Amino acid sequence: MLEISHVSKRFRRGAEVFDALTDINFVVHKGDFIAISGPSGSGKSTLLNVIGGLIRPDTGSVVYGGKSIYEQEGRFLNAYRRREVGFVFQQFHLVPFLTVAENIRLGCAQRSDVEAIGRLLGECSLEKVKDKYPSELSVGEKQRAAFIRAIISAPAILLADEPTGNLDPRNSDILMDLIAEFHRNGGTVLLVSHAPVASGHATRKLQLDLGRILTPAGDPGCPALH
Repeated sequence: MLEISHVSKRFRRGAEVFDALTDINFVVHKGDFIAISGPSGSGKSTLLNVIGGLIRPDTGSVVYGGKSIYEQEGRFLNAYRRREVGFVFQQFHLVPFLTVAENIRLGCAQRSDVEAIGRLLGECSLEKVKDKYPSELSVGEKQRAAFIRAIISAPAILLADEPTGNLDPRNSDILMDLIAEFHRNGGTVLLVSHAPVASGHATRKLQLDLGRILTPAGDPGCPALH
């Protein structure tokens, strides 16, 4: 489904050079639920952004459906980000002057997606707040609204970067149950989290350190580093 090959990314901070990712190689199969862990600064968020088409790597490739996403014309990359990938972040990134329903509508790629908003609001216990603004929501409600926006167009892949980082245990459980339901329905998940409740849903686990993958023994999707 996804093949990440020899991906490296370097950032510059003034005169300082920081290697965020170094020669990353692994395969994501359809239906995987991959939990990605590692200390702060290990490259977890950069890896998700590269996979999601948001940060172009300096070297290497991200291949989806047989095509290297960064070698295609801009229209392909835009369609990949809009139709194939959903994003959930620790910060909710809801537009403050739009209601819950209007924020979710931003993620709709076609008319049938709009028709699904009501159903998903019900499934996520948000139907009573659909006309409220983000400032009127609880933290848990904000993250569930962001989750619906991420999956409203039925993406093949959900990229979640510390989605429970701002949530209390109860709301963390609610969100992880929603993500697990997306996975059970055939979605592929790559999730960055330190929370045990998150990794407990995973079918595979990858650990990053200093921009490199520490290869789990016996994981065929993650070849040994040399």
